[in-house]
Amino acid sequence: MIAAGKTKKWRPATAEIAVLAAFAISRILYYWAGIRFDAARVVENWQYIDPTLMQHRLFESLYYLHMQPPGFNLAIGLVVKLFPNSYGTVLQICYIAMGVAIALALLRLLRLLRVNEWAAAVLTILFTVNPGCVLYENLAIYEYPILLLLLAAAITLFRLVQEPSVMRSIGFYACICGLVMIRNQFHLVYVVLITIVLLAVMGNARKAVLAGSLPVIALILALYVKNWILFGAFTASTWAGMNTGVITTFQLTPEEADRLVKSGIVTPLAKIPPFSGLNLYAGIVELAPKTGIPVLDEEGTQFHPNFNNPTYLKLADLYVANSKAILRHYPQAYLRSVVIAWFTYFLPTSDMHSFDIQRRNIHTFDRVFNTVFFGQFRTVDDRRQLRVIKASGKGFTLPLYTGTFLIVILPALMLWAVAQLGVRRLRERLTTEEAVVLGFMVFTILFVTAVSNLLSSFENNRYRFIVDGYYTALAGMAITAILARWRGWKAQE
Repeated sequence: MIAAGKTKKWRPATAEIAVLAAFAISRILYYWAGIRFDAARVVENWQYIDPTLMQHRLFESLYYLHMQPPGFNLAIGLVVKLFPNSYGTVLQICYIAMGVAIALALLRLLRLLRVNEWAAAVLTILFTVNPGCVLYENLAIYEYPILLLLLAAAITLFRLVQEPSVMRSIGFYACICGLVMIRNQFHLVYVVLITIVLLAVMGNARKAVLAGSLPVIALILALYVKNWILFGAFTASTWAGMNTGVITTFQLTPEEADRLVKSGIVTPLAKIPPFSGLNLYAGIVELAPKTGIPVLDEEGTQFHPNFNNPTYLKLADLYVANSKAILRHYPQAYLRSVVIAWFTYFLPTSDMHSFDIQRRNIHTFDRVFNTVFFGQFRTVDDRRQLRVIKASGKGFTLPLYTGTFLIVILPALMLWAVAQLGVRRLRERLTTEEAVVLGFMVFTILFVTAVSNLLSSFENNRYRFIVDGYYTALAGMAITAILARWRGWKAQE
């Protein structure tokens, strides 16, 4: 057991007051600086069903939605349907409420893991005032709800292990279900593996685990089977097929693409960026026949293509075929994607092209914060400039453009956490609840990181953001262990 030490702890309410005060003051200052909630993404982003369909054909559109799981569009769609003229204001209120919940949930998780009280408060405050966190709070996209669900999952899992019951199991698996229904990154495999481990370590509460897990697994299977029957894809999202082009053929130079096409290794599709408008694929694939269902028939809106159009399913198969050929005959293209993925994984959370306009309003604070806490010592206005730097022979300077502190700290935290679980002497210091939750957090970080960095590129710091709460919890536990050891040394003097 980690020693609590002799220092006087804060009263429980003190930390909450400090965290909430920091949250409120920071939001006022960010607003004063010009940060505003971006509800336009509901119209502009491809992730959303057409808002007109949300208002008039929401549930039909959700049933025929295959490009991604239906959960987030259901939530946003209900807001748009119920508040068609003021959904932006309602969403802003929801996201601020999620911000408060994230702050309190992170503080609660740190306490459950017996993190030093002042360290828990400071880490929570730094997390919530981080420019990246605030910018995601002001963007109508699914990172914020996923972050909240992951924190809630860790807390409910702790309680489930502490005192098993059917209701606590249902609470934990409700969080897991929410994750799966929002983003395909949380696959059926993720849920099954978690359940298998819980059944193994909670032998006295298997009925409770099954009571919570089986309905969720059944619901996920129902979604997979529905998409299999309607679209021939046993998955919650058909996005992955087209995305293989991003990590293979899209990484080719024009000269490489021309050479591979001429040699017959790949088809001319390799020269078209994935997720282009359907007009660019003329002559490559025929448009899918009309179905009378707008969410399938629309070719796109004025802002983006409709990737739910069944024509993209045909294109996905063609991109997958090209990707397989690239992996066999020219794997260095995929290796480039992996290198870029890891580079962007360690970027500060605010360093996203989606935030370019908003970040200008807080440029100085953002630069100082990212330099001090993430170790980003150099920046560029456009990431394409990084390719120019590399081509100029100065590639050795590129780490200075990402989070150099994160490159060291995040792997170190993971190694420390694995050691706590794998070394018997260290594991005995943990309670059963702490060990299970620590294992869950480590597994989730590894799963999310592997899926993100092996199957995507360019926005990987956005994918990392959802597990930054877990990284913060690991940091809190490590700091507490270091403080306990230091106090032990002092006591021996």
